[in-house]
Amino acid sequence: MDAAPLSRLADGCRIGVLADTHCDRGSRRLPAAAFEAFAGVQLILHLGDCGDASALDELARLAPVLATRGGDDSAADGRYAAMRVIAAGALTVGALFDVSAAGLLVHEGRPAAAAAADVDARLTGAFGRRVDVVLFAATHAPLVAHLGGVLFVNPGSATLPAAPTAASVAVLDVRAAVASVDIVRV
Repeated sequence: MDAAPLSRLADGCRIGVLADTHCDRGSRRLPAAAFEAFAGVQLILHLGDCGDASALDELARLAPVLATRGGDDSAADGRYAAMRVIAAGALTVGALFDVSAAGLLVHEGRPAAAAAADVDARLTGAFGRRVDVVLFAATHAPLVAHLGGVLFVNPGSATLPAAPTAASVAVLDVRAAVASVDIVRV
């Protein structure tokens, strides 16, 4: 598989992450709290199932926006890609809608522990390079987990959270080759 396009951010960056919003021009819009959570970020990643792409335009008022494509996103809209890779300081972040597209088994919304032995090889094959962090979606439920030395983050959904979770987004902070993440209720 060809390597995903590479974007670069400086060390000390903050990345806003959201997914599974299924926005429409009517009643389902991004909540104001999501915009507040992303104040001061250098990049926003929408991980798929955005719905009405005007949500990407709204987010772009805060910071540059990259997006991965979910089933609710237009195949004709060039702003979406199957996968994204961001060099954030000394770390590499891979982003995609469904982590199973990287060849990882998923159990109850999280990468299956059985995949730990070959997680690095599978992710390198999918993203075309080694990644330290994987941002993914498709479950509408937030998750922060480690598997095989990789940090996995699912921001949940800012508009349609899976029960019993609350609406949420994530903010990824990368400093001095360390990634930390906050799941923010919106």
